[in-house]
Amino acid sequence: MPFDLICLGNLSIDDVVLPDQTARQNCFGGDAIYGALGARWWSDSVRFVAPLGADYPAENLAILNRSGLETRGLPRRQIPGVHYRVTYASSTQRTWVMLSDGADFGALSPTVADIPADYFDTRAFLVLAMDLASQEALLPALHRRALVALDPQEEYIPGNEKRVMAMLKDAGIFLPSQEEVFLLLGHRDYEKACRLFAGFGPRAVVVKMGQEGSLIFDAQAGRFYRIPIFETTALDTTGAGDAYSGGFMAMYVRSGDLVEAGLAGAVSASFAVEGFGLDHMFDVSASGARQRLRDLKARFQAGTS
Repeated sequence: MPFDLICLGNLSIDDVVLPDQTARQNCFGGDAIYGALGARWWSDSVRFVAPLGADYPAENLAILNRSGLETRGLPRRQIPGVHYRVTYASSTQRTWVMLSDGADFGALSPTVADIPADYFDTRAFLVLAMDLASQEALLPALHRRALVALDPQEEYIPGNEKRVMAMLKDAGIFLPSQEEVFLLLGHRDYEKACRLFAGFGPRAVVVKMGQEGSLIFDAQAGRFYRIPIFETTALDTTGAGDAYSGGFMAMYVRSGDLVEAGLAGAVSASFAVEGFGLDHMFDVSASGARQRLRDLKARFQAGTS
């Protein structure tokens, strides 16, 4: 049986500072883990690939192993790993400072050679935000094997807009944030943006819009869906978009339903924001996630009836 989803991205250690100056050092982070955790509430057939820095904490690997997340896709690099300081001006505005050497970011992003051979037997790959050149190498190699979803990175877009757009020919699903749409196109007409992106190849475009939820464009049907958030108390929104993308893709390959996928993504994101870092996400049960999905689906259906 093929896997449902393989998430590819980075691992990191995050120092998080919130608007009230509440801070926590050395949070367990990385888009690959946020994506995989967001996905695994909807599928028990999810794996992830992300290189480890030489200084990656052994206790974090132990947590992954205890949680049941496979670590076969974590090749070791002989350089320090990715370390960020994430400072929030508000719940929606944040700045990222890389404390590690930015020149090593590409080496700490996954390559095709890092993917275990049996992971290629999958229904979908989720290529999360990482070094741009690494994404450019991954997409053409993967799209011939399975559905590929692309989640871009905000920081590399300025000056590289054409390179990002060129990747869309190999992406079946495109998952930008609203800010990434603006950086790529210079406007905030998200429906217009979705149609333009879909013209480059994706079957669906999903714009992640923070507190406004998400906008999904089904290019094949020419139809838009607006998905609400699952309302909860947000302590730290780091990784929410990655968890959404993981949840979305896991549910999409299971159900083939873009709305169901968007609702699952929203639920996954809701869990991500409820604590510092991602440690708390290991304690979320699949049954708890399914209950939130039922509640959000009822709200969505009531709003569209």
